[in-house]
Formats: sequence, structure tokens, C-alpha cells
Amino acid sequence: HDAITYGVMEYLKACNPELVEAEKMTIYEKNIHTLAKYYPGMDHNIEKARKELKEELDLIEELSADGEPILKIKKDGHYLYLAGKRCARKPPEEWMQEQGELCENYTFIIMGMGNIGYLRELIECVDVRLNIIIYEPSAQIFLKALEWLDLEKGMDKHLIIFWVENIGMMTLDKMNDVLKSAMKLEHLKHVQLFIEPNYDILFADKCEQLIKKCNDTALDSRMAYNTAKLFANIDSINTMKNAKYLCDAYKTIQLYETIPFDVTGIVVAAGPSLNKNIKELKKAKGKALIIAVDTAIKPLLNAGIVPDMFFIVDALKPLELVEIEGADTIPLVTTLNAAPEVLDYHKGKKFFYDEYYRFAEKIISKSGLRWGDVATGGSVATNAFSLLYKIGLKTIILVGQDLALTGNKSHADGTFQEKMPEIDTTDYQWVAGNYEEKVPTRTDLYSFLNWYVETIREFKEHVKDFRVINATEGGAKIDGTEVMTLKEAIAQTCTKEVDIAACLDTLSPMLKEEDRVWAIDYLTGIPEQFESLKKKTEKLHKSYCSLERLCKKQKMDSKQYLTLLKTIKKQIKTIENDDMYQLVTMTMPSALKIMRDEEFEHLDTLQEEGKEIARKGKLYTNLVTEGAGLLKTESEQIFSGLKDKAN
Repeated sequence: HDAITYGVMEYLKACNPELVEAEKMTIYEKNIHTLAKYYPGMDHNIEKARKELKEELDLIEELSADGEPILKIKKDGHYLYLAGKRCARKPPEEWMQEQGELCENYTFIIMGMGNIGYLRELIECVDVRLNIIIYEPSAQIFLKALEWLDLEKGMDKHLIIFWVENIGMMTLDKMNDVLKSAMKLEHLKHVQLFIEPNYDILFADKCEQLIKKCNDTALDSRMAYNTAKLFANIDSINTMKNAKYLCDAYKTIQLYETIPFDVTGIVVAAGPSLNKNIKELKKAKGKALIIAVDTAIKPLLNAGIVPDMFFIVDALKPLELVEIEGADTIPLVTTLNAAPEVLDYHKGKKFFYDEYYRFAEKIISKSGLRWGDVATGGSVATNAFSLLYKIGLKTIILVGQDLALTGNKSHADGTFQEKMPEIDTTDYQWVAGNYEEKVPTRTDLYSFLNWYVETIREFKEHVKDFRVINATEGGAKIDGTEVMTLKEAIAQTCTKEVDIAACLDTLSPMLKEEDRVWAIDYLTGIPEQFESLKKKTEKLHKSYCSLERLCKKQKMDSKQYLTLLKTIKKQIKTIENDDMYQLVTMTMPSALKIMRDEEFEHLDTLQEEGKEIARKGKLYTNLVTEGAGLLKTESEQIFSGLKDKAN
């Protein structure tokens, strides 16, 4: 048998010289080749890191009693083993047994490669495809692990992402997008974070940061879902009600170069600390671009300060918050899903940015202006901050951005009430403050705080002289900002005269007259588009019913089954490309979550799987059909008489 095997191998080598080369390769070389195959350029980054490597760890190689290569590290006069000295194989094997049966696309976020046994167990013992994200804080350990574990079979079978500190551009700070893709709400019950032994001691800070990042990402996913659920029906209605304003609106990208880059931007939020320094803002008028959030409008105007612009994004914002003489003519930056009552009340210039509403983008694209979005951190103040950065301003001052309940108050006096009440913050989360050691914060404010920290770091990487001055004079500490009083910040940065109103007067609405006429025609045709979507969805529903009948037969025709699936796929694509489909799905986030939760559940037979596809498809098409019908009725009322009003 051995002789035959040898003969076959020799024959294959003669026919395939590359096999000879592969046989000569070390495990390390094979791994570099494999990584380059899946992540082009990673081989060059690894080689560069290897050549420039500074051996910061006192790394010692040994063999365990059961013959495994292991690492130990000397730290503070003690040795820490990354795998068992006597028995290295058993702990990973026991850990693998504890995992039980894993579903397809289950995600492991693993800190460390110092013990290769854990990754090897996943590669060798799990048949379903996994998502494995490995964060290794030490390039030194990573390079050593590449010498010991052959990754080829694992990379073929699973999605494995290696995120290694300081190889290429990889750092823990830049890992957010990877974690967000892995930790969407519908995936959370299939995600596990595992810290390899002794990494919590060797890399305590990095370990704490990774755990915090995972927790914050999960929190953001839950908050996004809860927000979508809260505004499920409101967003679609608001978006249609406000769409008429696109016909005469401006686009935020027009502010780029219209506002001089060397002007200081000031974001005025309505945190409780605003009462301390609101009067100082008078000194900045005419020397900065002052943009206020909606809740800060009344306090500012009552103090005799007219901001250059104000910002509103909330779908349920009460009109009373901005209903004050003079507010209706201040240029407004807003979103299509913002409270229609506020937009109807407002008579001045309205600025919109690209928001991914498909039907609205058809109108906005007629302007011919390039894409211009705003990064949102979940609050109106974070949106305003992002806007100032996007239009090119290099110095931004934050005012009233407490992100905490300074003085046990949620907002400045004069916002919701003349005198805001104090809140019992005993059980609140506490974070580092600007002037106090600790200040109380809420879950939402804590999320905004994290967004500021990450976003400011990213912005500074792109613009080296970008400055953020926290002149809140209270509240939570935001890493990456300079803390000073508002008086000092204005004196230092607001030194140039600028007439913002004159700058804005140079702009024309984004649509020319012929495009404006087209937009009005398009909007008035939306009810018919909902009716068309409804008919397409009813047709798809019939296909799912046909699939169900086919799968209930004792002997199912597999050819007919595949033909039906192909038809269904085409119908789904047609529906998903419909302009109105997005508005309908916005009304049903819970249904979408249920459907996605079931993605990981697989059945034993083709017939059972087909029945399940039909069941979910019928449920989903019923919801879409119902949503299209309801929105058609709403849109008929919203767009009736639009042409007459426009003329």
C-alpha cells in the first residue's frame, strides 16, 4: 500500500511541479501564501512587520509534556504560559466539547493566537462554516503561531479574519467595522467572545478595550433596532410628507467652499452646562459658523443670539421646542424623516444631505451635485459636528455637549421647561468628567460619547491639523478634545470676520426649474408606484404557494423545484429594485428581524427546507402587500394637489 501511494505521489509530482514546491515549503511559508490568496497584500505587510519587528516580549518556546509547541512569557519576574506546560492539548479539546453543536455562520471573536489549539479545534472539528475573527495584540506571537499551525484547510472551510496589531494599518482602534459586520442584532445570539489564557494579564489594557468594543457594538446594534422599531411607521410617513421640500431645497454639499475653510465652527447643544456660558456666544457671532441643535434654539434666541443655522433630525420632535419668533427664518439642516410639523413651520432655506432613501435620491441626483452625506452618531449634535467636518472646517468648538447629567439635569434651562428639574442619578453609569472626577450618564449619551471619541480619532487621521475644542464647561470628558472655557476658545480661534448669511445668499436651490417640474411629477406618481409594488408582491406570493404545494407531494420533482426557486429569485430581485420597496420595509423592522433570526436554521430534507422557504415567503409577502396598500392610501393624501400648490 505504501509503495503504491509513493508511486502515485511521484507520478503527480512529475505532472505537477508545483506540488514539489509546496512540499518544500515550511508551514510558515504555506501560511503566508494562503493569507495572500484570501487577503491580497497581507503577505507583504507581514513580511514588512517581520523585518521591522521589535521583540518587546520576552518570548520563550518550549514543548509541553504531551508534545505540543507552547509559548511562555516572562513578565514582572514571573513566567506566564500561553498553553499548558504539562498538557497543552486537553484544555482546547474540552473547550471545543463545551461548544456543543454550532450553527452555520456562528461567529467566534478570539483574542490571541498564543495557544494554537483553540483555532485548530475549530478548524478540524467543526464541519459547518464559521466566522472566526482573531485579534492578536502581538505581531511577535502571531508570527510564531504561523510557524506551527497550517491554516490552508481552515481558510478554505471558514471565514477567518486575522486582525494583528501594527501589521499593515491594523490596530484595535480600527477594528470597528469588522465588529459591526459580525455583531448585527440578528447575529448576536450566535456570537461568542473568547479570551485565550493569560491574555487578560499580559495585555490587560487591550483586553479591556476589546471587551468594551464588543459590548458597545452590541449596544449600538440593539439601540439601532429599538430606534427602527419605535419609528417603524413614522419614518415612511414623515419621509413622504417632507419630500415636497426637496423640490426647492438646497444640498449640504453646496456649503463646501461656500463657507471658508478657515472659519471656526461652533456646535451648540442643549446640555445643562449651556446655562453657564451661553452669553459668551455673542462674541462669536460674525466670527464663526454657529450651528445649533433644535433644543438649543429657544435658549439662544431668548439670550439674544441668532445662530447661523440650526439642525433637526428627530421624527417626533415637538414643534413647541422651536416655536419662537425668528426661528422660522434661520437656515435649517434637516433630514427627510424629521418631524413634518417643524419643516412646515419653517419658511427659510432648507438643506438636505444624501440619506439612502432610494426614491429621494432619484430627485437629489437630478441636481448633478456630488454625493454628500453626514456621519450620524445617533444624535442631532453628532450630525451637526459631522457636517462641519464634511464641509471642510478644521476647528470645531463644542458647547453644551455634556453627554452627561451635569448637576443632575438632562438639558439646559429654557429647553423643555423654564427650569429643568433635577433627576436622581444614584443608579446611573458614571464616566470621567471635564471638570469633575466622575459624572452620571445615560445609555444613549454614553453611546454618543463613544461615537465622538472614535470619530474624532478618525477625522484627525485624515486631517492632521483638525482641532476639536470642548468648551462645554461641564459634562463628560471626550478623548481627543482640548478642554478650555468658551471665552478662551472664542478668543483663540474666532479671529476672522465672516458674514455667513451673505455666504448662504450666494447659493441657488439644488434643482433647476425643469428638474423641479420632473420631481413634482415623480412625487405625484408615487401612489401608482405603491400599487405596482403591491401587484408584484402578490405575484411572488403565488409562487411561494406553488412551492409549498410542490413540497407537500410525496415525490417532489427536483427539476420543477429548482425552476420555481429561480423564478422566485427573479421576482424578489424585481421587488427589491422597486423605488417604494424600501419605504415599505421601513414599516416592518420586527418582521425583518424574525426572518433574519431564522437564517441559521437548516432542515434535514430538501422538501422540508422548501416548505420552510414557502412559509416564510408567504408571511413576508403578506406583510409587504399590506404595507404597500397602507402607504398607497397615505401617499394619495400626502401628494394630492401637490402640483397646484407648487404652482
